[in-house]
Amino acid sequence: MVFRRGGDDRREEIEDEDEDGLNIISDEDDEADEEEGAPLFEEGQRCDVCERSEGRVGLDPTCRGAYDGDPILYCFDCLGDGLRAAWRPLEGVAVIVEPFGEYTAHYYYRLDEMPAYQFVREDIEGVSWLMLTIGGPCARCGEQGHYVWLPPDAVDRRLPEGQAIFRDLGGNFEHLCPSHAADALARTYRELGLPLLTVELPRGAMGILVPTGD
Repeated sequence: MVFRRGGDDRREEIEDEDEDGLNIISDEDDEADEEEGAPLFEEGQRCDVCERSEGRVGLDPTCRGAYDGDPILYCFDCLGDGLRAAWRPLEGVAVIVEPFGEYTAHYYYRLDEMPAYQFVREDIEGVSWLMLTIGGPCARCGEQGHYVWLPPDAVDRRLPEGQAIFRDLGGNFEHLCPSHAADALARTYRELGLPLLTVELPRGAMGILVPTGD
């Protein structure tokens, strides 16, 4: 399952729904869908930091080419420091769905782009509501929280395309600061133990980081 940009028919549907203010069309939606290029990372590559161990988690700060930055492949030993350094300067807020299962990617979708990626109205409303809860202290250190951390049981583990993925948002989350969000992700990525996982950084003002894969 991969959340993909809709075609022209889907765009017309989104434009029809836009009158209620829930769906926002990004300027990038006017561009033709680009074909997927070669993968950024491959199994068996060495860690870009220590160059000794096999890389297991590839960080793509460009979010599939939308932003500046250089992709970095980390081994599990270098992962924690790398994620903390990458998350520390980030601005904006985001919802993070804890990665689970055999999904090989953890992709970021901006709130204003979610309709184009075929997220349904219920999920867009759910993310919008979760954004309104952000601003209090981090549940783990008391610093200001920037992120909502959702456990796997808050979503449908099938992550069905074209259907609502959220199951229960009624208090089933915690707020995290950038450092503890990075620590939580590093721990979870290690526990998953996948041969190779591609992850992205929250970019832009608001969005959601969600497991995905073919």
